[in-house]
Amino acid sequence: MDNWERRRLLGMLALAAVVPTRVAAAEAGEVLVISTLYSRHRQVPAYDLAALRRLIDAVKPDVLVLDVTPTELRTRKVWPGKVEYTEVIFPYLDAKGLVAYGSEPDEDLFKELTTAGGESYQAFKAQNPAGAKALDALKQSAYQALASRWQSAADVNSDKTDRLVAALREIEEGLVGGNAGPVQQQWDRHHALRLSDAVKAHPGRRVLMLVGMESRYRVLQALQQGGDVRPVESEAWLRRAGL
Repeated sequence: MDNWERRRLLGMLALAAVVPTRVAAAEAGEVLVISTLYSRHRQVPAYDLAALRRLIDAVKPDVLVLDVTPTELRTRKVWPGKVEYTEVIFPYLDAKGLVAYGSEPDEDLFKELTTAGGESYQAFKAQNPAGAKALDALKQSAYQALASRWQSAADVNSDKTDRLVAALREIEEGLVGGNAGPVQQQWDRHHALRLSDAVKAHPGRRVLMLVGMESRYRVLQALQQGGDVRPVESEAWLRRAGL
């Protein structure tokens, strides 16, 4: 290699070091199912609200499927704990003018399910107050432990996180009993069905579902069982994107 070629190679390496890597959007027709943390976004520096915004910007969705009811989507009013909607998702949606769907049950079914589930939790607390207190402590400790290890959005959306969440849900639903398990399962199937509807209505478009962390693993299971929608593997996609 002569001096001119050596200088040219060194110049190219120097340029590569200072030019930032572009994060490509998801490909046309890809479907991503991504967890959100509600108010925990404010307690997890690795996946705070700014990180969520960077994630959505990187995906560049054509269609959004959101963890809200149709009425909440229309009015832009949500349960106060869903801080990511008022601070990130709704502003993004309005700025981009994207098509969006609410994946939670509409008002009648919402009331039916929340009433049935709420009655089971009230009965559990009344009949087993020590168990209810221990369950709350277990969940808080588990999520604090997870958050202490999360270094990125990819960690939050990892198979490891999903497995732990699934185990916690199994313990919780088994302890509470009654309608707790069936209601949550029906709720998560509803998320999956609305995502399938959105994908079918927009063939070839890039669809991003944002759903609470405790629901994501069951949504993915339902989609796998249905077979008509195949989301990309989120953890690997996010790691490739540097997120």
